[in-house]
Amino acid sequence: MTSLLVRRAPGAVGVLIELGVVGVALLVNVLVRWLTLDDVDVAVAHAHSLLALQERLHLDWEHAAQDAVEAVPWLGSVAAWFYVWGYLPVVALALVVLFVWAPRDYARLRNALLAAGIVGLPVYVLYPLAPPRLTALGYSDTVASSLVEDAARPVGIANEIAAMPSFHVGYLVIVCAVVWGLSRSPWVRVWCALHPLAMCWVVLATGNHWVLDLPAGFLLAAVGLAAARAVSRMTPARSGTERPSSLSSEGGSSR
Repeated sequence: MTSLLVRRAPGAVGVLIELGVVGVALLVNVLVRWLTLDDVDVAVAHAHSLLALQERLHLDWEHAAQDAVEAVPWLGSVAAWFYVWGYLPVVALALVVLFVWAPRDYARLRNALLAAGIVGLPVYVLYPLAPPRLTALGYSDTVASSLVEDAARPVGIANEIAAMPSFHVGYLVIVCAVVWGLSRSPWVRVWCALHPLAMCWVVLATGNHWVLDLPAGFLLAAVGLAAARAVSRMTPARSGTERPSSLSSEGGSSR
């Protein structure tokens, strides 16, 4: 079992184990959703309190982000598509690529994501928080008017009152931190730096998160990465038969 924490299992067995992990994670996410189905009024009240705090801190930037989108007709659609395709597909692609070419780094990424989930999901139960679009405070729901709404909020799976922390931000920070460490390509590293920041703006502009959800997402990523680093210290010396991982033509090393 310890070996699976530091390096995914080989071949079809590895695929089945990792699919099982994904399945369990999905079931836990659905369970959290069902536990909070009756907490909409509480979540909206929490949102009003959070907004009041942001106003005192002069961090109530959600309307400004949405005004910038509405000023350019096509920008709302771009933001909605980025909200969907710039999140889970990116996480899934990183997992698949590392699963194939870098088993140990795959395990590190998987461990970080799981640790972040273990910390973040209970927060959704203990502190349900409605996003701006559900508060009747004049925020637009950009995703609802787009072609990607069904993909963004799959029925029976999406938790509508789980704004704090932002997994959109936290999971992307984890992915980009791992990829940054594996690639020496300046283009890849620029993407690693900019992609989570772009998502920070998008989740505000689409009415899906509050400003304070974003640092909570970064904190979630820090916890996940720290947990994965602690697990990696259990790793035995790397065998000479394992290929070093590389994500760029300029070379990279598994750390």
